[in-house]
Amino acid sequence: MYIIGTEVPVPGGAAEELDTVDVTNPDAALDTVAVHRSAWRDRGLDAAWQRVIALVVQPGVEFDHTKVVDYKPELATKLSSVLEQLPGMVFEAHSTDYQKPESLAALVRDGFAIPKVGPGVTFALREAIYALSDIEVELVAPVARSNLREIVERVMLSKPGNWEKYYHGEEQEKRLLRTYSYSDRVRYYWADPEIDTAAQKLISNLTDVTISENLLSRYLPEQYWQFRRGLIDASPLSLIQSKIREVIGAYAAACTA
Repeated sequence: MYIIGTEVPVPGGAAEELDTVDVTNPDAALDTVAVHRSAWRDRGLDAAWQRVIALVVQPGVEFDHTKVVDYKPELATKLSSVLEQLPGMVFEAHSTDYQKPESLAALVRDGFAIPKVGPGVTFALREAIYALSDIEVELVAPVARSNLREIVERVMLSKPGNWEKYYHGEEQEKRLLRTYSYSDRVRYYWADPEIDTAAQKLISNLTDVTISENLLSRYLPEQYWQFRRGLIDASPLSLIQSKIREVIGAYAAACTA
């Protein structure tokens, strides 16, 4: 199957602050399809064209470092109507990370049936790992702790190539962005050998102790209820996976409604 288009945003979300995002012009969407169709036909690829299932467009959603531009269906009505002229195709929408579940459902309903997500998932991974790091402080003696958060910060400062072009401002602001930015550029550091070693130590430390449900309530409240309902156990990997499934589950629900 093929997805075509040119409306591909900057990876990892906008680097500048955003209040609004322009929706793809309907005529531009049709022109994009026509140009692609002509190029494929000229190369004798009519059979392959039958497997084109989607066009990448911008429905008016995006996120910057600290806020999200939510989907507004009324702004995308004309764009949605373009699909009436594109039988067999749907839209793919980039940067749908952090949209509200009801917004994801509205996107799918309006024809943006392939909503892409990236940092939204790794952001959840980071939240879970850092919550476990806070639990480790409560349960593990200082000499045995992984000190994961401190190691991540030190490595990011010593190897700034994956974030320094994106995070600006005073040192305090950049410190917060390194951890909490919606663009989640910390995701590029999890494979660093020093950080990976600390993460494995964190998981090992918390595998060797019992994480009580009242601590889960404090640091991972949604996982607390899942644990109480018997849906997951309190092992570190189970908690991490559950936190990630919160995000993926919102997309699954939107796409199957």
